[in-house]
Amino acid sequence: MPKEEIYCGLDIGSGRITGVIARYDPEREIIDILAGKQVIDREAISNGVIKDIERSAFLINEIINSLEEAAHVEKNKLIVGIRGAFVSTYDTTAQIPITSTDKTITKEDQDKVLDHAEKNLRLSNDRKIMTIIPQEYIIDGQPGITNPINMEGSVLEVKAYAVVVYSSFLRNIERTFNEAGYVPDEILYGLIPVSQLVTDNEERKLGCLVIDFNGQTIGVVAYSGGCIRYSREFYNNEIDLGADLITREIAAYYKTSWNIAENIKQQYGVSQPSAIKKDEQIEIPTRDGKSVRITTKKETARIIAEVIESIFLDRIIPELHKVPCIENVLQDGDIVLTGGGANLCGITDAIRELFRSEYSEIESSIDVRPGSIGGESGIIGDEEIISNFSYTTAISLIKYSVSNRQKLLDRRREKDTNFLTKFFKKIWNIFD
Repeated sequence: MPKEEIYCGLDIGSGRITGVIARYDPEREIIDILAGKQVIDREAISNGVIKDIERSAFLINEIINSLEEAAHVEKNKLIVGIRGAFVSTYDTTAQIPITSTDKTITKEDQDKVLDHAEKNLRLSNDRKIMTIIPQEYIIDGQPGITNPINMEGSVLEVKAYAVVVYSSFLRNIERTFNEAGYVPDEILYGLIPVSQLVTDNEERKLGCLVIDFNGQTIGVVAYSGGCIRYSREFYNNEIDLGADLITREIAAYYKTSWNIAENIKQQYGVSQPSAIKKDEQIEIPTRDGKSVRITTKKETARIIAEVIESIFLDRIIPELHKVPCIENVLQDGDIVLTGGGANLCGITDAIRELFRSEYSEIESSIDVRPGSIGGESGIIGDEEIISNFSYTTAISLIKYSVSNRQKLLDRRREKDTNFLTKFFKKIWNIFD
């Protein structure tokens, strides 16, 4: 019987570290979420970048120890997700001739063409490829092939998607974990696993747009034909661009502290004033705690709505207008919203209206849905964690790692089976 394993997924995100610990049952192919925790420290981490190694290492220790204690287990595998300005994605292609006598494409040919695709990027010495994701293979001009092995052809071509990171950025992440006493089993670009978790194969084939609405950054991934056609992480080095900008504006408007503004956003925040049917008063202590300001839920909603409009109408959507495939993606599929900002009440309706106003020709086709984790994903456990979009990336890291490991095991079994089949066929031919 396969042994259960304990995974810990840590999302090094926007001014915070978010972690979950889970038990993976390989026999049932179920990931059971046991515990989750988030620590916020905008001085130690900002836009996914380590600002203080010692302080960040302390936070990592704190969160992992808390998760293990809460779940009454010890982790087997540590999967870390990174994001931010120092991670980029690029399209790359390559082609090779098939030189075998029978023109059958082997695993070695597949690896070789991907290796050529990596080399074709011609990166500077201070950057390295984290991962390369094949989009499609082309054999003798025939496109749309997902697995070329054992097929016949003279020329094998690949279109791939490469995740590239600054070497120093990655080394600082590794140093921080070493300082904390841990060595990650995998370091992944968090935007890829989370966009896969909140969508399914059919959606990705038809086309969909994933928006990862984080605290300080907003990640966007467009799928079409089952492949990533576009991805970008939006950020601003001078001021927050994500959900933390809402907190900042509430704090500035009411002259209150960050923590109080964050609590108001979470407790009373609504993305559209028109969505509030019954208004209510809110008391907001000032920064010095000596006085209280009185406001209303609708007034707070107006501030939130203005921030969301400025983010999407001034920054996100104008950039998407430059991407040729986006209009078709919006017409054929949904916008899927995840990240901590997706917890805000009415956010899907607000973003739907903004996209429809900017894409008036296809407005009736545009819809936005929350990127909820369904039961069909094979993830069970603490519903408060699973339904909280702040934890979705951390959960997706575990799911992505488990899925990739299973694919690798399946390929090994297939290779062993093929070897045995060929071996016994040779023996049979000798005796025959």
